[in-house]
Amino acid sequence: MSKKTMLKMLYLLSKVIILCVAVWIIFFVARGVYDYSYKLMSKKPAEDIVVKTVEVTVPKGATSKDIANILHDNELINNTYYFLAYAKLSGKGSKFQYGDYTLNTGMTEEEIAEILTTNGAKKETIKFTIPEGYTIQQIADKLQKEKICKSSEFMAAINDVNYDYRFLEDLPDRNIKLQGYLFPSTYEVYKDASAQDIVSIMLKQFDKVFKDEYYTRAEELGMTVDQIVTMASIIEKEVRVDEEREIVAGIIYNRLEDGMKLQMCSTVMYALDKRRDRLLYDDLEIESPYNTYLYPELPIGPIANPGERSIEASLYPTESDYLYFSLRNPETGEHEFNTTLDAHNKVKGKYQNEF
Repeated sequence: MSKKTMLKMLYLLSKVIILCVAVWIIFFVARGVYDYSYKLMSKKPAEDIVVKTVEVTVPKGATSKDIANILHDNELINNTYYFLAYAKLSGKGSKFQYGDYTLNTGMTEEEIAEILTTNGAKKETIKFTIPEGYTIQQIADKLQKEKICKSSEFMAAINDVNYDYRFLEDLPDRNIKLQGYLFPSTYEVYKDASAQDIVSIMLKQFDKVFKDEYYTRAEELGMTVDQIVTMASIIEKEVRVDEEREIVAGIIYNRLEDGMKLQMCSTVMYALDKRRDRLLYDDLEIESPYNTYLYPELPIGPIANPGERSIEASLYPTESDYLYFSLRNPETGEHEFNTTLDAHNKVKGKYQNEF
């Protein structure tokens, strides 16, 4: 091959490469303009946008065009031409697989195409619900009881694996570091999900709930995230009436500011690691960094996994002069609040006699 011919081929090859790059650039610029225009014209406020889960079936032998139409009919994509162009240019169109898929309207065309090419067809799932205030051990026991994973495997995933989240940075050394950060909710996971998968999903949900605003607010209060979650866990265990959560949070702040012991029974229960209907005086003397009858500060860490309502209460407490609260209705969980120990003891004695 002559030098002249080789140079000509290299020239043509370079033109082809430049053309391909140009096509990709034009494609993605056009995509960006389309996305911006669509969002601008829709003018829907964020709170009005609802992400819906959609079940779709891709029949055997369906073409890329067939699949694009199915997705468009189910409001999963806005533009079949863009989807087909992306499928063609990315090479994914020839790899689409038939089957049943669980998709949602919040996915991008690229994410949907990826699922359709990576054997993302719907697998059997299982649901479970973790109530607010459960400890990690209670979660592990519940998952084993519902045959989702073994308790021992779950605890191993808690203790032996490092998870990379902002809220887990600089945690003090304690027995169960993730206590407080497995967000209570209803989850749906694949039946073959591992214990580590489940822990990761629950941590990810906490990460979604604990938004940037909460980090900023914690800093304004002079609190660490761990202190906020610790306070929230106490509120979760002590309070059943939602409207009282901010009031109790305010009491905790007041007692901390005055250098008083918090004297929260829930912290002693956690230190004892057993449930009792009524604490004994000896129980209040148990040596533990969680015992707020011994030490005038927050425990070393959370005593349970709180819900968002308790987290919000610990971030936005009600300002008051209250320092005490007593249970006045065991059926509803309502409390009475007082500013002095004398008034507190009178109320406490009154209701104890009634109970």
